[in-house]
Amino acid sequence: MKTNLKQNVPHDSVFCLTENRILTDRVHLLRFTGDTSSIKAPGQFVSVELPGMFLRRPFSVCDWDSESFSVIIDRVGEGTALLHGLSCGVELPVLTGLGNGFQLESGAAAPVLVGGGTGLSPLVGLARRLRESGVYPRILLGFREAHDRFGADLFDGFDTQYASDLFEELEKMPHDYIYACGSEAMMMELLRRDGSDAQVAFDVRMGCGFGVCMGCARKTRDGMKRVCKDGPVFRKEELLWEN
Repeated sequence: MKTNLKQNVPHDSVFCLTENRILTDRVHLLRFTGDTSSIKAPGQFVSVELPGMFLRRPFSVCDWDSESFSVIIDRVGEGTALLHGLSCGVELPVLTGLGNGFQLESGAAAPVLVGGGTGLSPLVGLARRLRESGVYPRILLGFREAHDRFGADLFDGFDTQYASDLFEELEKMPHDYIYACGSEAMMMELLRRDGSDAQVAFDVRMGCGFGVCMGCARKTRDGMKRVCKDGPVFRKEELLWEN
């Protein structure tokens, strides 16, 4: 069975926080400057070391360039609360180049990018790189409540739409391919309901973040796969999604 990308070589170095932007009362966008050479594809993630905490915290790369990367952080616990409170200039060790990302060579003429909540994060860099390749995707962002919505401004220049019911809105939107990121339950329901080919990234909890602990392993058509090491992006045909 095809895998997403060849295995990447993670790189551990120190990054400096240069932006801490409030998106909502519980979601921030953080930008770090440093060596981003090991980030190769949208959908990969980084793992941030926090002072006084044993486990690093993994986050999808929102977007990146040759000098910096950004992440979107939802405040869900002690570690993310600490990150929300950091001031610019703080330096942290960050492991970059983790996981396998989205492949852009889908042949699709009218793809749609579907993000559930903070799952929209890796779609920002994906949208930009699709546009650079001559493909102009539409963006569909799902939030249950209107007051939780954010992110449209991150997709500047794209046809972006919010939805309280992703599946209902997607049925109305002409498309021939789906790139998506969100919770495992949302991704599986998306694959069941839509007949298009797709690549999906799972937004799941991880332990070690590089394939040792097996805490994020999921069953696929080719046996057990680790979301952190074999994913987080999987092709539709790899996954067990039928009823």
